[in-house]
Amino acid sequence: MVESWGECINNSSPGACLASQKALINLLSVPLSIIIIVGNLVIIAGIIGNRRLHNPTNYYMLSLLLAALCTGIILPSLARMSFESGFAFQTCFIFHIFPNFIFLSFLSNLLVVHYNRYACIIHPFHYAVSWIHKYVPVVVLTTWALPLLFASLPLIGWNNWSPDNTTCSFKSVLPPAYIYLETYGLLIPSILAITAMTGRILHVARGQMKAIKRMHRAVQSDSTALEQQLDFRYTKCIIGFFFIFLVCWVPYIVFIHVSIFVKDSGYGHRIHIILSCLGTSSAALIPFIMVLNNKEYFELWRKVFQRVFQCCAKDT
Repeated sequence: MVESWGECINNSSPGACLASQKALINLLSVPLSIIIIVGNLVIIAGIIGNRRLHNPTNYYMLSLLLAALCTGIILPSLARMSFESGFAFQTCFIFHIFPNFIFLSFLSNLLVVHYNRYACIIHPFHYAVSWIHKYVPVVVLTTWALPLLFASLPLIGWNNWSPDNTTCSFKSVLPPAYIYLETYGLLIPSILAITAMTGRILHVARGQMKAIKRMHRAVQSDSTALEQQLDFRYTKCIIGFFFIFLVCWVPYIVFIHVSIFVKDSGYGHRIHIILSCLGTSSAALIPFIMVLNNKEYFELWRKVFQRVFQCCAKDT
């Protein structure tokens, strides 16, 4: 296995440089991968084990959590895509296409979850008869089928692979036109759409909060405590919105642009390794952050821990 970007060409010991880069990948990706996998498994078990959560909204959440779980599993392989290898045609394409399919599926599921919340809040009276509520299996299947179709385009001909290829590389599987289309036709528009829907929901929530304040003032003269409570909750929502965008999306946006424009620089390979691990993992943590304040998702585990503590107390 040799490097694709030539960072170790001028190094007196290319093998040592390559080994250090692999060690950096393991150092960053393995702990982050474990956190993502465990976190999503906890929430998945919490939804499955709580019958009150068996509804269309949480079916979409389950699909998203499954995609996030798979993203955590393939996280260590993402940074390794920057290396060249001696993989055969089929293995080479699977090695590059499968991680791309997983993350596209994660993003499409995240988009559906946000749209479901958007439709429920913005159009509450029409939500029960909307397609997002009535056709859950079809929507879930589509969120996985369309990413698979797009990710498979290089396999059915849109690639730079030639018959005399002796090495497997990222550039030979995914041509620049494909990368640009995916980045600026799918990834960036999806992130902007998710951000816009969240902003719209917060704007509607602000208007509803003002209406509640007016109604409460008309009934009671002293409404300071309620207003402070509402303002505090809304402030938490605003902070959470900016936190997710700055901490989760900005690193990923930086990563995909560095991958396109900066990877051929002297330090491109090491920068790519760091940003691929941090950028992808930060995006994969979004589902966990979204449900962190919802006690229903952790009700199952609360009951389990209570029983464990009760058994331990009886034994002592």
